[in-house]
Amino acid sequence: MKKSTDTSAACAVERKNRELALLAAQVMHDQRAEEVLVLDMRGLVDYADFFVVGSASSLVRMRGIARQVEKALAKNGGIRLNRPDRDGTWILADFGDILLHIFDVRARDFYRIEDLWGDAPRVEWKEWSRKDDRKT
Repeated sequence: MKKSTDTSAACAVERKNRELALLAAQVMHDQRAEEVLVLDMRGLVDYADFFVVGSASSLVRMRGIARQVEKALAKNGGIRLNRPDRDGTWILADFGDILLHIFDVRARDFYRIEDLWGDAPRVEWKEWSRKDDRKT
């Protein structure tokens, strides 16, 4: 009986992580991030379930995007585990099983994280179906 409970709890956590990743992508898009994508990292790395990636044309916009995503995830149970450096060309915010990557446009082109992790499935997030259920 314990194994069944463990499995259902793990499924609930995976579902919640996916919802938070989709929420992060939608908020990034709403804040005018460019080329937003969600990579499903399950089975590829053991430190995260999802990468949410986007870029912006200025440091001010990058910071604003990071703040708004952090607020939305916090309202929906996400906990940021680090204090990201917000003065560079790449903001990396750690929400446990979700890593948020916000690049300046040139850094995004240089690092090409989506090519580096080309074997990671991309998750469709546009017009997220639970949009009305989320708190932003």
